[in-house]
Parts: sequence; C-alpha cells; structure tokens
Amino acid sequence: MRVKREMDIMGLLRRKGFAGIGDLSSLLSVSRNTVRRDLKSLQQQGAVRITHGGAVLSDNTPMGIPLGEREVQLREEKQRIGLFARQMVRDGDAVLLDAGTTTEQIAVQLKDYKGLTIITNAVNVLLALIDAPDVSVVSTGGVVNTVTHCFYGSHAEQFLAQFHVDVAFVSAGGLTTGGVTNTNIVEVQIKRTMLQIAARTVLVVTHDKIGKTSLAPFAQLHEIDVILTDDKADPALLEELRGYGPEIIVC
Repeated sequence: MRVKREMDIMGLLRRKGFAGIGDLSSLLSVSRNTVRRDLKSLQQQGAVRITHGGAVLSDNTPMGIPLGEREVQLREEKQRIGLFARQMVRDGDAVLLDAGTTTEQIAVQLKDYKGLTIITNAVNVLLALIDAPDVSVVSTGGVVNTVTHCFYGSHAEQFLAQFHVDVAFVSAGGLTTGGVTNTNIVEVQIKRTMLQIAARTVLVVTHDKIGKTSLAPFAQLHEIDVILTDDKADPALLEELRGYGPEIIVC
C-alpha cells in the first residue's frame, strides 16, 4: 500500500536523514521505479526533497501543528463541541478519541460516565482522563509524534484493528466536499483504522477547518456519519457538505 510505504520512507528519513533508492527498494521490497514514484509523491506533498540517488527530508517537513499552539486556539468553540459530544455517548459505551485539542475537550466531558472504555492515541487525552473514577482508559502505544503528542505507526494501527467501538470522535485539519484531510501524513493510516472499527464515526472540527484542504487525505464524506462543528461555520459550506450524506450538527 502506497501510504504505508510513504510512512516507512518518512520513518527512515527521520532516523538517518538520507535514504538511497536502492536501500528503499530493498527495505520496502518493491522496484526502484515504485520507490521513485513514492518519492515524487512525497516531494509533491512537501515532505521530502529528491536528491541524486535518493531523498532527504524537506526543510519544512509537516509533522503537524504543535499541540501547545492549538490548545489556545478557539478554546470556547472546542468546549461547546465537547459538551455536545457528551450527549452522543451512553454509560457502558466503547469510545475512541482521536488525537487533538477538540477531542481533549470531549474527554473532559466524559470523566463522570459509568463503565466507559475509552481508547485513544493522544497523550493529552490520556492525561485528561487519568483521574476518571469509572472509565477504563486504553492507550494505543506506538511511535510518538513529538509535535502533536500522539501515537502513530504500525503498532498503534494493529492494536486498534482488534477492537470495535460504538463511536469514534475523529479530528481533521481540513474538510471540503472533496474529502477529509490531515495536517501531516504520518497519522493518516491510524485515522483510517479508526474509521474502520467504529459503528458510528463523528468528525469533530471547528469552523476554521471547513472549506480548507490540508496536506494528507484520509477519508471521503460517505465514510463519515456525523460532522460536529461550532456555530461560526459558514452555512453555505455546511449545506454543500450535507449534500454528500453526513448529518451535520452545529453547536
């Protein structure tokens, strides 16, 4: 799968700084031409720079927006989303919370529920739930993105794949009629896994994400059951999105 190969390429580049086409061909068990196509795709995404015989990380490799920066943005809107999301969960549910500052606000609202199991790949979500008296909190583990403070990678994906949850609250960096996108490529596959294991998928996005396309696509609108956003979202954009199937809730 191309996305998995791209993640493996990025992992090697982060460890070594440079990767040759021959080395990547052997590592990924694919042809040199396939490696060249993957590198071209990554270069178009702004993640790598192709050099003679291989590739290096781009000077502006996108690993996401730092968590601390996002925590102070649109805090009131995220709190409202968290409060409404509370109504979508029942005692005893299995819930998945994606990484993000909006999902952290959902976690805060779920601390007093009874018999919940919450699975997450986010360090900040784990910390928000650390003292929840009757909530079982499960971490995916995996590789830590030190920018966004979340886990990703094959370990986290394989761990998630063994579960089934009642509802998944998934975050995104951009949302248009063309699909749902993320600000970095390394978390794309784990987000796709989240969609696959959930009976109901709720995309939680503040209004600034709507009408915006970020770096890495991970879902089409028909894969999303509900879009939960705040009341500053453009009604015209929401109406366009509604035409593609998801229920849209404004809070």
